[in-house]
Amino acid sequence: MSNAWLDRLAQRPEIFPHQLDLINDQLLLVELPKAKVEAASFLDQRVLSETTQGAWIPWQEVTEVIDPTPVAKPVSLVFHVGHCGSTLLSRLAGFAGNTQSLREPLPLRSLAQDFADADEGRSFVSRKSHLKYLKTLSKLWSRGASHTVIKATSICTDLLPVFQSAEPSTRSIFVFNRVETHIATLLAGENAVVDLKGFAKLRIQRLRQKTDLDIRLSELNLGQLAALSWLSETTSATQSLEAFPGQIEALEFETLIATPADSLARVLDFLKIPASESVIESAVQSSVMQTYSKAPEVQYNAQTRAAILAQSRSTFGAEIKAALMWLDELANQCELVSTSMRQFG
Repeated sequence: MSNAWLDRLAQRPEIFPHQLDLINDQLLLVELPKAKVEAASFLDQRVLSETTQGAWIPWQEVTEVIDPTPVAKPVSLVFHVGHCGSTLLSRLAGFAGNTQSLREPLPLRSLAQDFADADEGRSFVSRKSHLKYLKTLSKLWSRGASHTVIKATSICTDLLPVFQSAEPSTRSIFVFNRVETHIATLLAGENAVVDLKGFAKLRIQRLRQKTDLDIRLSELNLGQLAALSWLSETTSATQSLEAFPGQIEALEFETLIATPADSLARVLDFLKIPASESVIESAVQSSVMQTYSKAPEVQYNAQTRAAILAQSRSTFGAEIKAALMWLDELANQCELVSTSMRQFG
């Protein structure tokens, strides 16, 4: 069975690495049309259908086929704080010639969660093995195009230095909202409670590994949980920007909205993805700028976003203010938090 899936795997981008099982050390390969992969907002279970064919393949067999394969250019990465235009940026980047944008592949999330456990000795996977997994997966993701942009899930920012170690020439973008905007955005969501609590345990675990802060989830309200989600990712980005100067570029969502053409041109130039002025203009004039990037069937633009934020600030003003005060208290206790507040707050 595995032979059929591994045959010419390096030349078959339609055979997609969907899920990584670190316990049994195997990879779920599924057959997906390239266009469907590039269109998907989330490369998780939602991209599969009842007719999707797939098979679990031992990881060792995958590496034996893929690792000898040369790669002309490493993948580029988009990391972010969540709900900050990273999906929009990834869709805009896809307009560049022979460039594919892949959003939130599940293996990346699995590695991010395991990476956090490794810091506490709770992973069966070594740090050296994390590097090997990323190298092989990057080669799989990069098939089928000259340039590949991977947009990570928001909990994956700790993988920034891992990617840089796996491939030193990798370039990454870190997209963010200022903290007040981030809190207002998350509190406005219809599923705010689920959204904020879903990754809260992982985020506080990661933050504790970087700081000595004594934060207890049971004592946090929704505004503080939103602030925690922002802080977990920005502290990771702060450390990586310092460790890898010139390899990571920060982009504020407000800047992308205000100057989309200039911002896209700057991002593509940084990622070393060639694109003419006409291509960039076509991208920012496309329907992508007028729809909700995670659900393209929904009309959404800068004016829609501004109205939602205004309503959220009116409704949750007290919660937002209290969360900002809480962050200020943390900044007084921790230099890393203070630095992140100065850089991204």
